[in-house]
Amino acid sequence: MKIRSRIGLTAFAALAALAMASPAPAADHAYYVLFTPGSESVMMSGSTDDITRARALRHGNEAMLYARVNGVAYITRDPATLRAAAALFKPQSEMGAKQAELGSRQAELGSRQAALGAKQAALGAQQAHIGALQSDARPSEQAEYGRQQDELGRQQDALGRQQDELGRQQDALGRQQDALGREQDRLGQIARAKFDALLSDAIRRGLAQRVN
Repeated sequence: MKIRSRIGLTAFAALAALAMASPAPAADHAYYVLFTPGSESVMMSGSTDDITRARALRHGNEAMLYARVNGVAYITRDPATLRAAAALFKPQSEMGAKQAELGSRQAELGSRQAALGAKQAALGAQQAHIGALQSDARPSEQAEYGRQQDELGRQQDALGRQQDELGRQQDALGRQQDALGREQDRLGQIARAKFDALLSDAIRRGLAQRVN
């Protein structure tokens, strides 16, 4: 299931007013589930109850939009409305894919950092063991233990440099994620008003039906 950024609608209660030809108070937040035709893939903002309800109302793998605001749910199967809704959410969907790709790269770097950390811990254990032996060693053995400690120290330094490089890469990916997050917020604000108008028009024209 693909879950996209939440799009709240600030004047959604007017939709019911349009359907009933009477005034209505300002809406709180709207939630939606938009099904991709021919698959179980969705774009949504809402709860697991919303998607459960939406799936129960869906016929097979049809395209369908389910929306809920202030406890009132609507569905539409109108092709033009569904195409327009999909177009509104497409930029956020694409942005979400970029964020997911960056997340995969961050996870891969995290795995490499963890593996390096395990190696560093193992080297640290060796250094501690050799240090214990060195403290009780005869003078003739001290030089050999010192040489081993130097070698382990060089290996630790090399692993530390690798960790530093991976950390820099993680920081760069984090900055990219922050930028994508800000762009997601911007796109969400744009889609918010457009989706409000789209659904309001669908209800006014009888293309979206109340289901509760």
